[in-house]
Formats: sequence, C-alpha cells, structure tokens
Amino acid sequence: MALSDIDTFVYVMLENRSFDHMLGYLSLDDTPGRMAVDGLRTDPAWRARHANLGNGTPHQVKRLLSAQPIDEDPPHGNATIAKQINTPTAGGAATMGGFVQTYLDAFRNPPPADPAAVMGYYDAEAVGIYDFLARNYCVCDRWFTPLPLGTQANRLMAMSGTSKVVDNVRGLPDQELVYDWLGGRGIGWRAYVSGGFVPFFLMMSKWTVRIGASLAFGDGPFRRLGKLAANWASSKTMPQVIFIEPEYGDAPGSKPNDDHPPAPVSRGQKLVAEVYNTLIANPARWSRTMMIITYDEHGGFFDHVPPLAIPGKAGATAFATTGPRVPALIVSPHVGQGQVFSEALDHTSFLQLLADRFTSDGKYSPPVTERNQALGRISRALLATPRTGPPPPLPQLQFQAMTPLAAAAPEAIAPAAADAPPTPNAFALDAAARRFAAECPEAIERPELRQLKHYLERNAPPMPRRRDNVGRVPADLKRR
Repeated sequence: MALSDIDTFVYVMLENRSFDHMLGYLSLDDTPGRMAVDGLRTDPAWRARHANLGNGTPHQVKRLLSAQPIDEDPPHGNATIAKQINTPTAGGAATMGGFVQTYLDAFRNPPPADPAAVMGYYDAEAVGIYDFLARNYCVCDRWFTPLPLGTQANRLMAMSGTSKVVDNVRGLPDQELVYDWLGGRGIGWRAYVSGGFVPFFLMMSKWTVRIGASLAFGDGPFRRLGKLAANWASSKTMPQVIFIEPEYGDAPGSKPNDDHPPAPVSRGQKLVAEVYNTLIANPARWSRTMMIITYDEHGGFFDHVPPLAIPGKAGATAFATTGPRVPALIVSPHVGQGQVFSEALDHTSFLQLLADRFTSDGKYSPPVTERNQALGRISRALLATPRTGPPPPLPQLQFQAMTPLAAAAPEAIAPAAADAPPTPNAFALDAAARRFAAECPEAIERPELRQLKHYLERNAPPMPRRRDNVGRVPADLKRR
C-alpha cells in the first residue's frame, strides 16, 4: 500500500484565502497549461451568473495584480459567513452571493477602496510557487473548511476534530489536540515556527509554558523554522509528523507570512518555497515524504462552489454544512504530476490520514470517524508506485532572492515591528506571551526569544523578575 511507504507528513496551514481566490485561475481558458480543476471560467455567462451584488451593483470575478494587496481584512465571522454562502448571486445562483455586500457592510466609513476585492483572484504572476506545485504535484479542488466559521473553530477542527468555540474568543479553552494524540501513541511530531515565536496554540493554557520553553531552549517539540534545514539534512531520525507554523498577523510584533490580509501573498509564497527547497534537499527523506498545504478558512473571499451538506458542531451550536472551499495541495513523489484530486475533503481528513497510516483500526476519534464517513480519503490520491528521479527544482522567482529563513540567527533578528491588530486572537496571544514571561522569566531572557522580549518591554511595564517559579519550565526543555 502506498501510504505505508510514507515516513514523514509535513502539514502547512496558512490563513484566510479561498480556493477560487488563490487557485481558481488554473481553469481559465487564457491560462497557459490550463488545468481541469473546478475553478473559475472565462465564459461571460458564467461570470455573470456568479456575480455578487454590492449595494445593488453586480461585481464579477476579476484578476488582481500581483502587487495588489487587500488592505482591509474581509469579514469572516459566524453571521457574516452565513450571509456569504446563503445569499443568491446577482445572476441567479442559489448560494455564494453575499461576499461583496458583507465586505461593504463591514467597512462603511470609510468604504473599502475596491468593493470587488473579495471577488478578485491571483494568478501565476502572484502565486508562482503554487503554480509550480500544482503543475508538478497534486491540487485538491474539493477541500473545505469543516465549519462555516472563522480561524479558531476551524484550526481546532484541523488539530483536534472538534471545537469548543464558535466565533473567535480571547483565549482558547483547553481540549485535546493532535499533539496529544500523536504523543500518546508514541508517534514522533514536531512544530517548526516561523518568525516571531508565537505559534497559534500558545493561547491554549495547557500548552503556553511548554511551547514557550521549547522555543527558548531549542530542543523540544517546538523549534524555530530556521532549524528545519539542519535537522532535515542530518542523519538523525526525524519525527513522523511535522507542523509548519507561519508568522501570524495577529501575533505581537509580527511580520506576517501567513497570507492573512493585509499581509502580501508574496511572503506566504516565500515561506512555502523555503520549506519545499529544504525538503527536496535530502532526496532520501523526500522520497518517503508528503507535504500538505492548505488554509484554515476562506477569509471572506469569494468561492463559487457551495459548502458540503455535512453537518457539524462547535460547542453547543450545530451547523448544516461545512464552510467554503480553501486552497489545498499535496506535494510528494507519491502523487502524480499535474494531478487533480476531487474527492471531498476537509481539515479532519488530515487527522483521518494519520489514523490510516499509524493505527491498526484506522480510527482517530469518534467525531472524526463519523465525519469522514461522508468524506473522501487523502490516501486515495497516492500513486500505486511513487515517482522516481530527482524532484523538480523551483523556478527562480523574484521573491526568492530574499534572505533565506534558515539564515536568520536569533541575534540577527531586529526588535519587533508593528503591534498586532486588536483582534481576539491578538489579545489572546498577547496575554499568553505575558503569562509565559511572568511564569518563566529565565526563559524569556534567552536570545531565541529576544524579539518577544522586545515587544513585551515596549508595550508594558518592565517584565517580572521573579525567580521563585523557575521550575515551571519543563526539565526536559531546559537545555542551555
């Protein structure tokens, strides 16, 4: 079985973009090497049918220039998403017609500079890395967010299979994560964190100290992304599951590469390029590796495919459907070149994949098992016989001339940049960082956390210097 040939799974989850917004161009008639994905169409009748009304004016899908940022963060909360997916289009489609109007409603004074920005799509000029990966590996054009909700609920579904929260809250309630599931079964895992040292689950109290101390002392399950290249190139055993965390726009002092607006997509492309180049640099490891790239939710951007009629639940709130489609790519010598995989998937499909690979009964948890009865299987995208030969090298795109991630040593990192926006995630991450600094003052002094220390000192009274709680740092992480 092909799945048993894979030793390492690398999971990259970025932020807040829809499938049509990032990969829909692949099916356009004027796209060189057009691919058979369920994406956008050049046909004027198709475009008119899927136009969205904004204050009575129809807005069709349109190409965004590669340098064109999305200045405002389109709305993507519970009530807003319900309007986006349940409103008819200007051209008569029953659903997926509320994206422009919810964007206008969210930014009334002043209105957004471009009301139709949420109908926009990038192409190969802007997302050249995705264009390369799509043509050399596999596009999943039926990958949906599990819930018609925002970041926290869908990231919890991706990393747990359940969610205790609906709309974003200022701090995540404790619940079991895939880290617990893997560790409890003796399956090695590691998370590599880009940039500002504030991974998403720092805001879950059961993980705050372990994450912070692991980053501070360097050898635990959470490490700086710059260490991935050396770890991957070494002869030491690598963990079987690797999570890549971008630098979040909601994080304090962030220079985000998570693709969350208004961060430019060029930074996310660079992040993916760095990871891919690292992985293929060790051909022996790469031959038994699968990387999955996807997005936590659609971020308020238009997609023409209605959500799946799969019921879900967040806390005590029930939902009749999934959320909208998001971009997804499977990158591995175990998938075909230019393959399109169209079985219905969502974030819990990755949890099911881990169960298919690492358990005898193929069961992750009862909620995941139940949900995946209505979904496809990622494992069915695999070739019976993997591809051989050297992996295709990335083209030399303009943004790749930037300093490689692995070259940024801790002492070379500049003080934190702009403060995070006032979102629930930002408040929660800020509070978690302060709690960690108070409880583990010896860790916050480490050079690996210098950027976080700069942020805290700039935005608060001097940090606590207590030494009566040094023992809060887990002993196995206190390596100097």
